Amino acid sequence: MSPLPLGAGCAALAAIAVLATASQADVGQPAPAGQTDPFRHVQALQDIAAANGGNRAAGTAGYDRSAEYVADQLRAAGYTVRFEEFTFPFFDERSPPVLVSGSGEPEPFTSPREALRTLMNSGSGDVTAPVHAVDLGLDSAPLQASTSGCEREDFAAFTRGSIALVRRGTCPFQVKVEQAQAAGAAGLIIMNQGTGDQTGTFGGRLTTQASIPVLGVTTEVGRRIAEAARDFSRSRVRLKIEAQTGTRSTRNVLAERGETSGSFVVVGAHLDSVTEGPGMNDNASGSAAILETALRLAKEPAAGTPIRFAFWGAEERGLVGSRHHLDALSDEERRRIRFYINLDMVGSPNFGRFIQLSQTERSAETAGIIQAFIDHFESQNIPVEDRARNQRGFGSDDAAFAAKTIPTLGLFTGAGNPKSDEHATRFGGQAGQPYDPCYHKACDGAENVDRAVLGQMTDALTHVLRQVGSRPVLPDR
Repeated sequence: MSPLPLGAGCAALAAIAVLATASQADVGQPAPAGQTDPFRHVQALQDIAAANGGNRAAGTAGYDRSAEYVADQLRAAGYTVRFEEFTFPFFDERSPPVLVSGSGEPEPFTSPREALRTLMNSGSGDVTAPVHAVDLGLDSAPLQASTSGCEREDFAAFTRGSIALVRRGTCPFQVKVEQAQAAGAAGLIIMNQGTGDQTGTFGGRLTTQASIPVLGVTTEVGRRIAEAARDFSRSRVRLKIEAQTGTRSTRNVLAERGETSGSFVVVGAHLDSVTEGPGMNDNASGSAAILETALRLAKEPAAGTPIRFAFWGAEERGLVGSRHHLDALSDEERRRIRFYINLDMVGSPNFGRFIQLSQTERSAETAGIIQAFIDHFESQNIPVEDRARNQRGFGSDDAAFAAKTIPTLGLFTGAGNPKSDEHATRFGGQAGQPYDPCYHKACDGAENVDRAVLGQMTDALTHVLRQVGSRPVLPDR
């Protein structure tokens, strides 16, 4: 679909040129002379994490200190800041999951530990029981998409008290859990589907709390467990998950440039980290870029389209903060949001430069903003790529806005998936290696953030929002 004009006075709102490629020779370089460096905020958030248990997860002191830091910076620049409080289901794994043979001796399928991952909102438990494979369909060649554990009939011959082994695929994890619980399973192991790129370690989140332990494993580990289950003497395994669950409170941080009683735009990033680490690329980088942009624009007149700057809580818990914000708005208020720009991971060490679209079609607004980003990057001789979001299992707060039919786009430099040869040629870096090797890991510290690409993404955002803020107020959608 061809880009559409934005309408009178808005064509220059040029668009989101996604991740322009910066030379790897620029890695680690500070901001240009005279330009403030967003990395200072990354370092501040790193210090907060280090002083608060090593992470900034929602519902923890580390997150609360992070929210206070952002609010203090915005207030000092002259913004009126408000906190938006909400509660969320809390899940905290207290120790790594255990999967060993019933005899207590480790079996090959339990190593390495990275091959195991507890699903969020799993139940806790320490269970030793036989494994019962459920409609795995592992004998077909090539493997087909799996419906394992999706139907009640799959558990017709299931032995109550056993640990169910199912394949990922076709239906949500929650459905598999509910079918297993109804069949009397003492625990559930979900192996990756084994088709395409769905073979390795994976994470997931259940929509409601499970009453049994639920563990995700790689395809290879799943096959070994399935083979062991054929031999009754080897079929018993010990599955242990220790987790704390409940409800906690947290908050979004919001500030506005201009009066949002009419049409306005929203720019947001999630401020929380995962519990496994400090979350400097994911997503202190996005928060730092937006915070630095807001501080730069605070020094200039705000006479055009108003901008709401948002720092979301509990994104890593299921986009809870952004969804809460949108649900609290009236239909009329949501209609006044022209578009949403999301920044999630904009400092990846083996970076690309991308613009991600949640919707399959571009609106007039997103087409114009994308072009504005592209024009900016091209003026700097920096490569960019404009693409639809196509990573299975990857989601960010733009999905919450897209679900409300609000046009969205997002700046992104890559997560834990490997970089293609094409992108290595375009952006530099190492093909076959993750864009971010520390994605959702303890090593996602300040040293994991590429300072140069973070600066480039911040400069691009500042440039485009400066155009947005200097144009006449957009008419309502």
